[in-house]
Amino acid sequence: MIYMPTTTTISNRISLRPATLADREPIVAWCNTLWNGHPDYIGDVWEYWLPQGHLYVGEMAGWPVPVVVLRLRVLSPTQAWFGGLRIHPELQGQGLGRELIDYSIAWAKSWGAATIGYMTERSNQRMHSMAEKLNFANVGFIEWYELNDLAPAQAEVLYDPSLVDLSQASNLQGQAGRYVYQWTVRNLDQAELERCAERQELYVLADRSGWMICEHDGFIAQIEGDLAAQTRLLAHARTLPECENLLTPVWQGSQQAQLMQQLNWRDTNEAYSLFELSLT
Repeated sequence: MIYMPTTTTISNRISLRPATLADREPIVAWCNTLWNGHPDYIGDVWEYWLPQGHLYVGEMAGWPVPVVVLRLRVLSPTQAWFGGLRIHPELQGQGLGRELIDYSIAWAKSWGAATIGYMTERSNQRMHSMAEKLNFANVGFIEWYELNDLAPAQAEVLYDPSLVDLSQASNLQGQAGRYVYQWTVRNLDQAELERCAERQELYVLADRSGWMICEHDGFIAQIEGDLAAQTRLLAHARTLPECENLLTPVWQGSQQAQLMQQLNWRDTNEAYSLFELSLT
């Protein structure tokens, strides 16, 4: 059984506890001051994250509101992930980020995870520097692209993971077997592929020329096939509920990047670095 913390003191300064709905307003108030006046997306996802669990806030003596946020996730029996890390602007530069990451690593080790990872904006030099200090490996750069002008057209698709040969998935192989799902980076193996099929997110063209993992909100987590196959898959995705707008990550230097212009994907100008630490 994987242990998830309830309330715990991680240092002589901070105590973590599970977040509540009531925490949203005070947390968002100071989070919205962190990005040069740009609203923090954490306010939009707070109510979505809460029922999933593993969302924590940190309290400090003398402060009337929580001063840190941390989200821990179990991606698979071997993969841990942390994200949503926020620190009150008046407390930044005091080592709290390092304490939270150290705590996340210790938590992942406690249940036998082989790796722990995180994603951060490419411009976030503080988190890049932290990765270097803690020996996280940079396992990739991704850019978000969007597509909403492809005419919807249903394709003949199957939902059988046994029809997919991951060893022949050229995009996946170029990503060292990793893919982006629900804003995390995880290994795409046969067990994960079967989980995607159970969630009804796997679509395989009947002629087996291509396949994709399309999340229910229109996020194309992985796509394989040539230009014609991908076009058919993406047109099919446009017919699905809540998939009028499609979004996908493109790994720097990947084969997929070479197809983006032909497929009319548009760069959103959002770029992220992916980091992973081996725990074995």
